[in-house]
This record gives sequence, structure tokens and C-alpha cells, in this order.
Amino acid sequence: MKLIAKDEQTAEGKARGPKSAKLAAGPAVPARTKKSEAARKTEGPKKAAKKPGETGKPFLDVARDYLREVVVELKKVVWPSRKQTLASTGVILVIVGLSGLFLGLVDLMLSKLLHLMVH
Repeated sequence: MKLIAKDEQTAEGKARGPKSAKLAAGPAVPARTKKSEAARKTEGPKKAAKKPGETGKPFLDVARDYLREVVVELKKVVWPSRKQTLASTGVILVIVGLSGLFLGLVDLMLSKLLHLMVH
């Protein structure tokens, strides 16, 4: 007995029948439709054309809505504790210091090497 994944079973299960044994060996060809799925997904609701002199929401309403959404999102943020912030800052400062020291030494060696080659 052949084991088939659940997704494959549902896709192939619909096509099973007397003729499906011949079709199962070849690649499955999707049924053609008038519009492709990609075209259907990109098509959104059509906006009504604005008449001259007609405006959208006032700027203050849009700004107020935006700021409300910002506050809601900021309430969802999990802020690190003071101890976590200090530890992360310490690690970053140590890495930056070591990187600066390494790059400074490499620069010094290369400049000395270049100075010896030129003179």
C-alpha cells in the first residue's frame, strides 16, 4: 500500500476513478479558468471616483486615527527590564570596542607594511 500525505490524498482523491490510474502517473494539470488566481487576488474592490470639490477625511481625523493605532500597538510591545537593557548595552559596547581594536591593529600593520614597501 502506498502512503500519501494528507494534502496529496485530498487533491488526488477527487480524481480517482477508472481513468485516474493512467492520469496519476503524469503531472497534474490545473483546470483552466477565465481569470488566474493571481489576477483575482490582486483585484480589490474598486474605488468610486471622487467628484470635483469632494474631499476625503479631514487631516485631523486621519492624524487622530493614526495616533490611536500607534498607542494600541505600543501597548502590545513587551519592553525589556532595566537589567536586560544594561546587559545588552554592555555586550554591544564590548563588541564595538573589540572590533575597533582589531580594525585599528590591522590598519596599523597595513600602513606600516605599505610604508616599508614605498620607502
